[in-house]
Amino acid sequence: METIEDSVGLRGANRPQDVRLVQKLLNQNGFPQLQVDGICGNNTTKAIITYQKHFYHHPDGLVSPGKKTLTQLTSGQRSALPRAHGSTGSNPKGARKNPKTMYPSYQVLKLMMQYEQLHTLPYDDHSSSTISNWTAGATIGYGHWISRQSEFDQFKDGISEQAAETLFSQDLKRFVDAVRNYVKVSLTQNEFDALVMLAFNIGTRDNLNHKGLYYSTALKVINGESPEDLDRAWMQFVYSRGVRMKGLVNRRKSELNVYHKGIYIKL
Repeated sequence: METIEDSVGLRGANRPQDVRLVQKLLNQNGFPQLQVDGICGNNTTKAIITYQKHFYHHPDGLVSPGKKTLTQLTSGQRSALPRAHGSTGSNPKGARKNPKTMYPSYQVLKLMMQYEQLHTLPYDDHSSSTISNWTAGATIGYGHWISRQSEFDQFKDGISEQAAETLFSQDLKRFVDAVRNYVKVSLTQNEFDALVMLAFNIGTRDNLNHKGLYYSTALKVINGESPEDLDRAWMQFVYSRGVRMKGLVNRRKSELNVYHKGIYIKL
């Protein structure tokens, strides 16, 4: 595996061959427009800082051998990492791409974490109440579902914010993969983001109960396999245990704002 010999970024050694490798890794992790020229200019340092904001509260803008930023860049966890866009969201009329080549934007990661909210102690996803014993809706961190009692035992005393962010990154991959594998048409960045956000909340593919993104009418509409109205199909997912939830209504509307308009705002 390729690695850098010295630091790259703010106040780094910035050897050209090291800078080129970091630029190439940033290209692969959500910054496809960054030029690979071996020159550590403003665009490169800004990309490093933006990338680090996913896992550091105070990014230092420096990639060093053996340190966390380089490890993240080379670990293959690209699906959970930021993509460079403007602060108001993606261009809804942007280029369409094959979803198999796409990654979620930094804006949608922030929006998802705002909706999930940080819980360092286990809680019931339906009531949001802290729990001390496992239940079917047991959750922790940023929406990490605790699927069984043995897993609950690992989390019953709580977790750190950093551990919650790690869980979120690990969990996100299968939802990104679901969108890549189930969508049969090209997507804009904001359409891809909205589908990842929806899948994260409704699940990917429950073959026993025919639930999740794979079985949704919304996916069929997007794939051209149903004449139903997309917004109406999307807004079907507003119930929790049979109860219509205002929070889910707002979340679905927020996802549709991302899908149609490229607006990343929590409602």
